Amino acid sequence: MHSNHHLTFLHRLSGLAAFSVMLLGSVVLFGWANGLTVLYQVSEGLPIMTPGAAVSFLFTGAALFLLQPEHSSRLRRWSGQGLALGGIVLGVVMLLSYWHLVDGLWLLDLASFRDSPQTGVAFILTCIGLFFLGLERPILISVAQWAAFISLMLLVTVFFGFAHQEDMFKVLMGEAGMALPTATAFALVGWGILLAKVEQGFFRIMASDASGGLVVRRVMFLMALLPPLLGWLPVLLVSGLTHTQVESLLASVMVLAIILIIIRLAYQLDTEERLREQVQQEANQHQSELAHMVNLNTMGEMASGIAHEINQPLAAVANYANACLRMIQSGEESQRLQEPLRAIQQQALRASEIIRRMRTLVRKQAPHKVKACLEQVIYEALHLTKTGGKKLNVPLLLELDDAVPDVSIDVIQIQQVIMNIVRNAIEAMQEIISQRRQVLVRSFVNKEGFVQVDISDTGPGMAAEFKQQVFDAFVTTKGNNGMGIGLSLCRSIIEAHGGRLWVESEPGQGATFSFTLPVN
Repeated sequence: MHSNHHLTFLHRLSGLAAFSVMLLGSVVLFGWANGLTVLYQVSEGLPIMTPGAAVSFLFTGAALFLLQPEHSSRLRRWSGQGLALGGIVLGVVMLLSYWHLVDGLWLLDLASFRDSPQTGVAFILTCIGLFFLGLERPILISVAQWAAFISLMLLVTVFFGFAHQEDMFKVLMGEAGMALPTATAFALVGWGILLAKVEQGFFRIMASDASGGLVVRRVMFLMALLPPLLGWLPVLLVSGLTHTQVESLLASVMVLAIILIIIRLAYQLDTEERLREQVQQEANQHQSELAHMVNLNTMGEMASGIAHEINQPLAAVANYANACLRMIQSGEESQRLQEPLRAIQQQALRASEIIRRMRTLVRKQAPHKVKACLEQVIYEALHLTKTGGKKLNVPLLLELDDAVPDVSIDVIQIQQVIMNIVRNAIEAMQEIISQRRQVLVRSFVNKEGFVQVDISDTGPGMAAEFKQQVFDAFVTTKGNNGMGIGLSLCRSIIEAHGGRLWVESEPGQGATFSFTLPVN
């Protein structure tokens, strides 16, 4: 994760590098204009930084400054890219002037001093990287950053050459190589390109809050400081330490800095470990509280399901009890009370069985299955709903296939499924004219070899989006009169039997709820 604090700091370093490059170019031009040799040659016998290179660095630094912001205006971006193209042109002119293919301009050929070819090539490659930076495409930004990083590694050779008084280009080509101020300016530009849009390229780890970001930032800063110091100090300390002594001193400082970085990293890792343990403890506590809430929610769902399912046998008990009262009040013989009283007893036992089966369902236990005739199971379930059907004048039609084999099911649970779906169908047709109301129950063996039951109604149907949610818990169209638990429980029951429950419906075309049961 990137830190805004680190990003701001790195972007400011990039801006500082751009200003430093322009300042260095201006100082060198001032030295040439006023004859101050120390400003462009540093020390006698060393390569010089030409006015042409100084002017090119003014272009390069200005381009880096204009292209540095993360979100710059189009005019600013185009201006920066224009300066980068200008730097490319100057680099090409440097090469052509060195090979005497063009006449040197006064800025490029003052006092017969020409820039080395590696300086011209470095300007071309650096300005191409700046141009890519302005295109603001992540892959091109990564290319620019890698090019800058590779150039920084090559500049280490230049600085070590000054430290040991060994100009590798002169050894290979027989001519003086890159000047010390020129190498320093290129190093500043390289680091500026690397940090300008660091969060968009390969080196985005530098802006990370993690320990890796800390290590990379410290190591990068050591890489940025050590080579230039290694090149400059032996040149500046002419009456002090020798080159070998300076190199030893810098190596000692670098080792000390690395040790300090490791110690700082160890403290940070220790702090992060303690924070991680604290967060883990809080997470464990939160998980415990969440598990408690899940248990409470499960108990609530169980209570809602029991209330929903037990309402049906209780309603039957109430109906049979009212019938008994009417028979007693009308002076009927007590023998005629046996049938409704026996029905009351059956429904009371049924309510008890529902509670037992609901507890089994919530505990995710397997259903209590027995071999049963599905046709008989359907008849008994519809018998329990016929009172509501007659009250709303809804005929219940049957198309049961005699070839359907017996199935291994939990009879009470499958009857609950059928009763739920049929009652929902009856209630859905309350707004439909009585002549069009009907519920059709079909049973057959489908093509897959499963026993299938279709329960169709002629109600208003349902929209496509509601079909996707109809089996979710607490989804209902009955408002305050429904809890939305019935179809969710039906789906759980059918799936526990190894079957599947689904619905097919179109607005205004009724609905068909279908479920399957395996034969074996």
